[in-house]
Amino acid sequence: MINQEQLTHILDQLDALKAENALYKARCEQYAEAYEYLKDQILELRRQRFGKKSERYLGDPENPQLSLLDDIHVRFADAEANGEQLPPEAITQVAAHSRKKKPKNTDVLPRRIQIIPLAEADKQCSCGACKSIIKYEVKELIHYQPCVLEILEQRREVAVCPKGCDGSMVTAPAPLQILPKIKATPEFLSYLAISKLDDRQPLYHLERQLQERHSIDVSRQTMARWLIALTEPLRPIYNLLKDRIIDYDVASCDATTLQLLKEPGRAAETKSYVYCFRGGPAEQSVILYDYNANDHQQFIHNWFSGFKGYLHVDGDNFFNLVGSDNAVITNCNAHARRKFEPIAQANKGRGVAKEAMAYFKELYKVEKEAKTKQLTSEQRYVLRQEKAKPLLEKFNAWIDEIHPTVLPKSTLGNAVNYCIKYRAGLMRYLEDGRLEIDNNLTEQEIKPLVIARKNFLFCASVGGAEALCLHFGLIRTAKLHNLDPYHYYVMLLKQISHCQNVEDYEKLLPWNIGLDYLPKP
Repeated sequence: MINQEQLTHILDQLDALKAENALYKARCEQYAEAYEYLKDQILELRRQRFGKKSERYLGDPENPQLSLLDDIHVRFADAEANGEQLPPEAITQVAAHSRKKKPKNTDVLPRRIQIIPLAEADKQCSCGACKSIIKYEVKELIHYQPCVLEILEQRREVAVCPKGCDGSMVTAPAPLQILPKIKATPEFLSYLAISKLDDRQPLYHLERQLQERHSIDVSRQTMARWLIALTEPLRPIYNLLKDRIIDYDVASCDATTLQLLKEPGRAAETKSYVYCFRGGPAEQSVILYDYNANDHQQFIHNWFSGFKGYLHVDGDNFFNLVGSDNAVITNCNAHARRKFEPIAQANKGRGVAKEAMAYFKELYKVEKEAKTKQLTSEQRYVLRQEKAKPLLEKFNAWIDEIHPTVLPKSTLGNAVNYCIKYRAGLMRYLEDGRLEIDNNLTEQEIKPLVIARKNFLFCASVGGAEALCLHFGLIRTAKLHNLDPYHYYVMLLKQISHCQNVEDYEKLLPWNIGLDYLPKP
């Protein structure tokens, strides 16, 4: 028989084995999580290095019929397996694709007529009569005329009494200029702003072009100072555009990084941020940019001071403070989809990520239907309640079901946790037909700045970063309202010196200003 001492020893050994087993089990779970994480990282790196960068997902080629969302998939699969024919009403005929030819509108371009005459011998008929011109064979050619840079010499008249009266000399007043102390016209300043920001040419490129092609010696430092100096007189326009965003109840925001070389208290390698803001009613839509170095939550909160409404953002913690105060956060479903997409593309066979992508595909079909039918916001709200809401409810129930089965710290676990954490924000677009399913429109407005940044790389000072944001916002807003940015800038720089009150500045906003040229086609 086993005595008490032996029994105690056996129980102690059993407890030790249980503890050791629990330790090994925890280690196995850690190793499994690490394995899944590293595997996902390797697959994503291979895709980024050798594969396609597009996030477009056409479905699972190995399992094109997913029965998760719609019973019609099961009907087609069963009918095909049994060799049966579905009734005609169950089959939708898809029209063949045809591409529309883009209209060529050349009426907005200047037109010069070149008459090509007949030779004198060809004008004589064999009967001896002179032939009459009855028509022309017309051919349109695209012609390039190099730009012309010139020196505008202003001569202000000075008059004096011929009798030499004291105090009789008078000089014509100097025309008002936005920057009166510099030697450049509004046209040249507009050319610099559009070339650097919209045409994405760094100032050192412009410096070299002006010198080599036009023999104009303007250093890049001088051009940078001029662009920075324009920010103060243009600031009232920026503030009025910002008021349109704050006064409306739907807005969006996104951010990208920007490097500054000379910022007080910060190393040159430190990344700062440029924010893109979209908002305003449809007929007065606005796109603005702003720079910030640190304390991003407080910066966003201050920027949206006075705003009440829906704010489209991603899941970044920059927006936590404004979301807890005066804005109703609407999260981006494209970000949620983006977390499943690389897993679905990398893995073979059916899996959780591909099931999730199937849900998102159906949700975006609803948005495509609303866009194709050109529905109003009220009609889009009704359509979403009818089709998108049941899909999201089913998706959320499915996410809750699979959540305990995925490794929390794996790539798939992060995707599932993101959908759970931001569930309310991801569903919020169902509340108003004016809201978008994602924040892609704002991301598209970040892209022009990112492409330009690849050329100029960085800003030298805080003033340069603020000037970059101001000019970019005015240019993008002008283009949003179908205005040519160069001509808009010329008109803006010429007229803003005459503004005396808010009403005068209001007249210079893109939807109010009277331009003496045709809008951009």
